[in-house]
Amino acid sequence: MPNEDVVERKAALRRELRAVRTAISADVPERSRRSHQIWDGVVELVLVRLRRRRPVLTIMLFESTPTEPDTSWWYEDARQRGWHTFTPEVDGPDLHVMPGRLDPMLLDVVVFPGLGFTPEGARLGQGGGHYDRFAARIDGICLRIGACYAEQVVDELPTEPHDQRVDAVISA
Repeated sequence: MPNEDVVERKAALRRELRAVRTAISADVPERSRRSHQIWDGVVELVLVRLRRRRPVLTIMLFESTPTEPDTSWWYEDARQRGWHTFTPEVDGPDLHVMPGRLDPMLLDVVVFPGLGFTPEGARLGQGGGHYDRFAARIDGICLRIGACYAEQVVDELPTEPHDQRVDAVISA
């Protein structure tokens, strides 16, 4: 049974952090500038942690909503680097790797969206649990990176046993 205090604190933080994202994204040039900085940080981390291990990487990126960092061009940049790109698709309670329902165990990197993150990798999502269930399936298999605006990085988040962490958080 979920702790009602934790559930209420998560709901309040979701409202607060959605408002933060909306305010940042209202400034289109600022959203673009920060999205580029976030992607540069993701690329640098991937190259430092994984490039020596494997020349061709498989990476799953999220498709951004209008208030998230803009990922629309991240796919093309990744492909130009020779990386194989995949996207998540929600199917009921599950998250699948598309196209072709790729086996998640074949991923080298997953970039996670979120409403909030801590520097240690705790993540607050939208509340549907899709990414938590997916992350539990790939725990220890690939590099899990949270991508967000700097204002979404907070000192602490209320968590429950099912909440999954990311390995690193990139923000701008």
